[in-house]
Formats: sequence, structure tokens, C-alpha cells
Amino acid sequence: MSAYDLVAFPSKDRLKEGAHTWGMDLNLRLVRYFVAVAEEMHFGRAAARLFIAQPSLSTQIRRLEQELGTPLLSRNTRKVELTPAGERFLEAARKLLAAAQDAVYAAAGDEPLRIASIVDGLDTVPLILRTLRRQRPSLEVVHGIAGMIRQIAEVRAGRLDLAVGLFTEQQTELEAEVIRLDPVRLVLREDHPLAAHGEIPVSRLDQCRWVFGNSDHTPDWVEFVLAFLAEAGVRPRPPHSGQTPLSSMLEQVREWDAVAAWPESCPPPGAGLVVRPIVHPSPVYPWSLVWRPDRMSDRIRAFQSAARTTAADSGWLTDPFKAETRHGDHVQQ
Repeated sequence: MSAYDLVAFPSKDRLKEGAHTWGMDLNLRLVRYFVAVAEEMHFGRAAARLFIAQPSLSTQIRRLEQELGTPLLSRNTRKVELTPAGERFLEAARKLLAAAQDAVYAAAGDEPLRIASIVDGLDTVPLILRTLRRQRPSLEVVHGIAGMIRQIAEVRAGRLDLAVGLFTEQQTELEAEVIRLDPVRLVLREDHPLAAHGEIPVSRLDQCRWVFGNSDHTPDWVEFVLAFLAEAGVRPRPPHSGQTPLSSMLEQVREWDAVAAWPESCPPPGAGLVVRPIVHPSPVYPWSLVWRPDRMSDRIRAFQSAARTTAADSGWLTDPFKAETRHGDHVQQ
């Protein structure tokens, strides 16, 4: 346990008495565990996120509740919910963890830029980081992998400086900037009947077997593809689940003679597979930078500058279909 894992809070009795004596030491590790469960609303997913065993996580949450003297979570066999006390504690817990992390960075001196990518293997963030290293070679970057829903939660909590991916919130305290319009194509086996076509109309995809990313890790991406297909009248037939790593998705495409959405930012799929444009309509995945305006910093400005430079050099914001793009629906007719 590090010195940064403990923080003092007054006991309930002391607070009622109006005293200033500190009555308990709250373990920040337990607070992190609680926030993970509260954000995932699932002990199994939270345990995987924290790299600990699920029974151990349950034990630690009960320990935190005992220390606080109140239940934070309501559990049954089907779901996990926050109690009223848990809802109040979650907001304060996020601020507490962010403040603790800021204190660690302040003690160390230079604070790194903290960002994440939705899936390992897509080139959007790596290309921006390459530009950033040329422009600001001394800037340290902490780069993780997380779905966009989790990224946004981490930005709000102050644990990430920037989220990078699809951002659809309309009324929000966050600020966002689109940096790339990423054409989404189709990957399929080279012997698939549709592979003979230079372009594949959406209407021809209704009878295909689809592979998606893991809905637990990247639900935002799965929802994006499902929404695009639904708008075009396509209802994928099972199985429509898969593994988030791109290599695992490709193996499932090969094994099941299936198809998958494949953005231009993905690498070439490899032997035995081909990529074809989707038309009538054509999906576009808009990458955005998302940040908290009250936490704007030189580090964030540096990444924004690198992203704009990369977008200009790579033509990311030019219309990939040479026609008007409907940004609201992220498709091209």
C-alpha cells in the first residue's frame, strides 16, 4: 500500500458534534474499487477492469461499507444498483481520487498527458502521438485502452485529460472537437460471394452473419454499427458478438464466413480477407477529442495541436466520399 492510499475523514459522531478531530482513515484503494463497480454496475466487469478476482472485489467493497457504516450498493442475482448513500459517495469519491492523483503528479513535478484509445490497433491516436513527439518531444504521455463510455467517465472524474472516439452527447459540460471522419468499410473472406463486388450496397448485407466487438468493452462501437444497420433496415442475424481485439474479430470472420465493420483506421486484415466499401448509404465514424474545459492545460493544447496537424496532413476532415456527409447520422447517402 502506498502513502497515497490513505486519506483521513472525520467519523459520523465527530461530524455531528462539530469536532475537528479526524476519526478514520479511508483507504483510497477501496474507493477505487467502489468507483469501478459503480461505473460498470457489474462485479465481474469491474473485477476484470481492476485485474483482481471477483470474490476479492466483493470482500473489499463490503469492507468499505463497514468502514463507512452504510451500504453503498444494493445487490441481487440479476443486477447491482447504487443506494442513495452510494450515489452521494460516488460523486465525492471521483473528486477524491482525482485530487489524490493530482497530488502525486504535483509531488513528482511534470504531470503527464493521460489519454486512451477505444481499441488497440487503430491508427488515429498513434498517428497523432507521432506528430506530438515531433512537436513536444519532452511531453510524457500515459496511453491506455478503454471504450468511449468508460473514457468519458474517466474524463469527468479527472483521471483522463482527453477522451478520443465517438462522442454523441448534446447537452454536456464537456467540450469536443471532431478530428477525423473515418470511412467504415466491410471486411470479409476473399471467397465470400459479396467479395466479388467492388462496392457493397447495405441492402445486400441483410443475410450476412456479423461479427462485432465485445459489447462489454466497446458498447459504443457496437451500438454505432447496429444503429447504422438498423437505419438502413438491416437486422444482423446471430451470432453478432465477438472479441474486441482486432485479431480475434478477424479470426471469427474467417472461421464463421462472417463480415465485420472495418474502419479505414484499422490495419490491413491479412491473408484470405478483403475490404470493400459500403454504399447506399456509407457509414462514417467521427473521431472527437473530448475534455473538461475547467481542466484545460498546456498538455491538452499540445495534443489538440498535434491532432489538427495530423488531420490536415492526412486529409482526415475532407469528405471521404466527395459528397455531402450527414454528420448527425454519420452516414453518406
